Amino acid sequence: MKIYRPTYIKDFKCDGRACDSRCCRDWRIPLDEATRQKFLILPDREEIFSHVDESAQAFKMQNSGACPFLDENFLCKLQLKHGEDFLPAICQSFPRVTYKLGEEIFTQAMTLTCPVAAILILLREEPIAIRNEELGIRNYFFDFTERISSAEKFLERQLAAIKILQRRDLSINERLKSLCEFFGEKISANFDESAHAATLAEIFGAMYDANFTADKKNQLAATYLANRKDILNQLRENFSTVLENYLVNEFFMRNYPCAFRGDEKFNCRVFVTVYRAIEFAAVLTAISKARLTLEDFLELLCALNDKLDHSKGGMDAIKTFAASEENFYIMIER
Repeated sequence: MKIYRPTYIKDFKCDGRACDSRCCRDWRIPLDEATRQKFLILPDREEIFSHVDESAQAFKMQNSGACPFLDENFLCKLQLKHGEDFLPAICQSFPRVTYKLGEEIFTQAMTLTCPVAAILILLREEPIAIRNEELGIRNYFFDFTERISSAEKFLERQLAAIKILQRRDLSINERLKSLCEFFGEKISANFDESAHAATLAEIFGAMYDANFTADKKNQLAATYLANRKDILNQLRENFSTVLENYLVNEFFMRNYPCAFRGDEKFNCRVFVTVYRAIEFAAVLTAISKARLTLEDFLELLCALNDKLDHSKGGMDAIKTFAASEENFYIMIER
């Protein structure tokens, strides 16, 4: 099988002690049939199946939210005792995200939800490189074959878009503008700072499921407007490669411009709006901390990534906004 994936994946090594095994708690861990059959041949199968909720076909989590097989050293007792092959498919996959694009053609990247992966992805100085390898796929994957008419043409478009995001002769704003134009967006209206801030305050409230009053949203928008230029200039100057790596990884890992049902222009609008929401949160965080350190920014990116993955309201707000072609110009800053 052909699998296109960033070269950084080869360097990833799971270390639960480095992140308190976040992926082993507060998630639903399904038991797939292939793993179930493997468990049946083990001598301690009764003990293992005592931790399975058969009605949900998933493991019963502890009261703390942790997986029943997570030990005091944040290591997996199943893997320690029986080896990686006896992990459920989802545990073998995470933090990798895999898509099937066509017969025998896949892509794979890693999500920032894993702090160890996030450091590996975001702190690299060289541009993220994507290579085509011949590998087997045995873990979870998302089947996108119905959304994509030609895997080869889709990959050609996707990788061309990533080259735009990696143009270090352009500013981040210039890259985003070029990306939108690449996908057919007409950028002609003037940038509206006030509408930009007001929209992001709405999205920010939805992301955090906060029932902000109109006054609170106006206050957040005003605070952002008063500080955005100075803080964002510092952010783009100090963390330019981090921003690039974030954008490139998100674009590839979420399978843009086909991440959501809709055309390429809609997907591009979602992508840019998500990034603007991150800038909004970064400005507010920098104000609250007086200074945004690299550690603060990495933590912010991971937290917001997790929030967008699990906040239906936040992503719905972004998609609703992105569906409007008429007002999208407020996200493209000149």
